[in-house]
Amino acid sequence: MAEAPAALLAGGHAFALPADAEVVEAAPLRPAPLAGPGMLGIAVVAGQVVPVMAAAPGLPGGPAWVLLDGPNGRVVVAGEAFAEIQPQGANHGAPMLVPPRLAARRVPPALPAGPGGWSVPMRGAAVRQLALAAELGGLRLVLPFALLERVLPMPVLRPAPAAGAAALGYAVAAGAPVLVLDPAWLLQADRPVAAAGLLVLFRHGGRRLGLPCDRIGPARPGEATLLPRLEAAAEELVVAPLAEASAPPPPEPSRALLLCAAGGQAFALPVEEVVAVIPPIAPSPAPGLAEHPIHGFRGVTAHRGDVLPVLDGGLRLGATEVLGRHAAEAPLLRLAGAPPVALAVSHVTGLRRIPERLIAAVAGEGLVSAVVAMAEAPLPVCRAAVLGALK
Repeated sequence: MAEAPAALLAGGHAFALPADAEVVEAAPLRPAPLAGPGMLGIAVVAGQVVPVMAAAPGLPGGPAWVLLDGPNGRVVVAGEAFAEIQPQGANHGAPMLVPPRLAARRVPPALPAGPGGWSVPMRGAAVRQLALAAELGGLRLVLPFALLERVLPMPVLRPAPAAGAAALGYAVAAGAPVLVLDPAWLLQADRPVAAAGLLVLFRHGGRRLGLPCDRIGPARPGEATLLPRLEAAAEELVVAPLAEASAPPPPEPSRALLLCAAGGQAFALPVEEVVAVIPPIAPSPAPGLAEHPIHGFRGVTAHRGDVLPVLDGGLRLGATEVLGRHAAEAPLLRLAGAPPVALAVSHVTGLRRIPERLIAAVAGEGLVSAVVAMAEAPLPVCRAAVLGALK
């Protein structure tokens, strides 16, 4: 990948490129049926099938390609050339190139299959059906769009022992297994010598199937689809993985904990027991500080109009003090409860949502209410009311 230049030129307009833009080599464009305005087609870039878009609807594409992270995933934006500096006359600078949002034309509802099977209606038919044609060598296989899932680079194949001549093997595509069919077997033709670079994923009869191909495009009017052949071959396709959608697992019960450390002791507090995290500050001295009876008392601080006593979290946990006698700066936790209290800690690790299965309760009403198994290390969960008690 080359370093991205300053701007992309398209249709007489200059578009400034974002910092994460990647210049890629232009590749052969393949048609994208049902494409919305601004989509030029699809292409294989770095082993991934990505949409190729114009910089804006109505603008031309070209050999200058840049890869961007868009709202629907990675996209290529094509223009006519790159510019290292903005063109003359761009008084206010080039507008930033925004990754286009993918859109598709509405797919008409499918027609019921007739006696000869579903086919692409001729031009001028009352209802127009759209389909995709996958080509491999001299073979052409047509599928209705209603069955299609996606098109991917050809994955690695493994044998499918029970499929016989119907399939080339099993593969893992888009995170799930699929039975890859043999196009020559489907069309009862000689096997093509062309190598398949793409795999069309589709679903039929509640099963997940794939068609290898080297290019795709829209079906021609009057072309018959594979539906009759797939129906006739139902027995051979029973070894295909099922494509039934499974319900997502229910969310795991969890608790939000604020992870901290004080004086070398890691601990956590329930997030509802912490009112605020105050940036590092040194508490102000209070009269009689050295002789104050409150354990760990290190002064006072102001927060949201309240004067809060500051307690040293390390001393309260029985560890090394955080502030010392000279009251150095440290992050403070304003703990819930009355009266309000600030607890000085060494650092705040962050907010984590911990599954309840990893939290073991501790009996009683003492300082520790539970213990968390964090990467094989125990982490005590403390009670703010005990940790910040003024006694």
